[in-house]
Amino acid sequence: MPDRMIRINSLVKEEIGYILQHDMKNTTLGFTTVLRAEISRDLNYGKVFVSILGTDDEKERIIETLNNSAGYIQKLLSSRVRLRYTPKLVFIYDDVIEHSMHIQDVLKQIHEQKERELQSLRESGELEQETEE
Repeated sequence: MPDRMIRINSLVKEEIGYILQHDMKNTTLGFTTVLRAEISRDLNYGKVFVSILGTDDEKERIIETLNNSAGYIQKLLSSRVRLRYTPKLVFIYDDVIEHSMHIQDVLKQIHEQKERELQSLRESGELEQETEE
């Protein structure tokens, strides 16, 4: 990806994050974080990936609210960022944070299980026998 597109994606991500936090009067957005923006090379379209803390119903409702407010957000974005075209925005829920937390939980469980097994072997004396051989 060319440096220009990387800069545009980053700028759009930051500005939409600011808009959601400061300019949106809708308090039903909950805890919504803009993870990344992918703007097309011709600047006509943009996908905005967001993470949302809440129940599945809340996430669905917030994504619907964001997509219904996309025109307003585009208008605010156009006043904050100077681009040849203001991209038509689509908001997409991204579960990367939830997935990451799940992986951390699984790794923690594996680590705890290994620690319990080692402790059990130490207590039974089997671990010392294995290390002496």
